[in-house]
Amino acid sequence: MKKYLSLLLVLTIIISFAGCGKSSDVGDVDVDLTTMSSTMVYSYVADMLANPSNYKGQLVRMDGDSNTTHGGTHSCIVYDALGCCTEGIEYLLPEDEEYPDDGEAITVVGTFATYTKGEGKYFVLIDAVIE
Repeated sequence: MKKYLSLLLVLTIIISFAGCGKSSDVGDVDVDLTTMSSTMVYSYVADMLANPSNYKGQLVRMDGDSNTTHGGTHSCIVYDALGCCTEGIEYLLPEDEEYPDDGEAITVVGTFATYTKGEGKYFVLIDAVIE
């Protein structure tokens, strides 16, 4: 019951921020994490990773730090309010685009999708652009 109430509270707060936003070359996005507090962003990204079917196909804008994994994938990393816990979403730029350096602050916009590799399910922003 507590989990349900917490999720309901988070969704209510997120909906209240839905009207807020900033302009972009990309146009309107479905999920704009750049207008939210660090606590809200971390919670929202955690929900996206826990319930990916709710976000599949939506255009997402997020701020974070660029990170490259040992496998060569590139992710936008967000932190919780204390800066100790992280969540991240992989992003794919067009082939001719250069990826930012690790640790660089970025704003990325892309379409939320999932893919499987072996036993794992992964989350990615496809057709992404760095603003």
